[in-house]
Amino acid sequence: MSTTNRMQTTPGALAARLTPRPEVVFMDCDGVIFDSNLAKCRAYEIALAEYPADAVAELVAWHQATGGISRFVKLERFFREMCPVADPDAAKAGALARFSDASVAAYRELVPRPEALAFARALGGPERVFVVSGGAQVELAQVFADAGVADVFAAILGSPVTKDVHMTSVLTARGVAPERALLVGDGRGDWEAAAKVGVPFVYLAEMSEWQAAPDLLGPDVAVAARWVDLLAAAGL
Repeated sequence: MSTTNRMQTTPGALAARLTPRPEVVFMDCDGVIFDSNLAKCRAYEIALAEYPADAVAELVAWHQATGGISRFVKLERFFREMCPVADPDAAKAGALARFSDASVAAYRELVPRPEALAFARALGGPERVFVVSGGAQVELAQVFADAGVADVFAAILGSPVTKDVHMTSVLTARGVAPERALLVGDGRGDWEAAAKVGVPFVYLAEMSEWQAAPDLLGPDVAVAARWVDLLAAAGL
């Protein structure tokens, strides 16, 4: 369930994030570029079908509440805390393979949001816009290539490296101060990564599953209830 109906667009804050234009833009993948959040929940259910349903439901709920954290972290916790097994490493390896197969199959049925691509192109595309995702980097590279949109972005960055580390590396390499960048995301993990690095954050509520967002995000956070609101703020 999206948080759109509980979050109102903040036009002034959005305009401030985009004026002047950021020197580097980071965009999350699931729930921002692809409407794939539900598909990822289903992928966990498929990957963990042999394990107790209540434990799987607990993981999916945690996944929805912490969007932006990689599958490697989530499945590690599942097999060590939520559903302990004798050989957690082997169990995780099997679940990761099944999760990847289910995710790739789901992406084949989806297309990138046109609004996300328009925003990326307008903000600098392959010169300054990076995908930073909790999804597996190798997998996402193929997903974006298959969708024919890899060249819209400077790079497709994913796990197992975390978002904050990716953003710090990009900013350091380019000599850009964190406050001159921007992250567009839809989950708690995105918000926390932006705060850790010091990058201004835009919360896109349209496809988000982060139900606690209205209670946790402070008044200084820029909110776009829908993609069209963010495009309007960018003058598109």
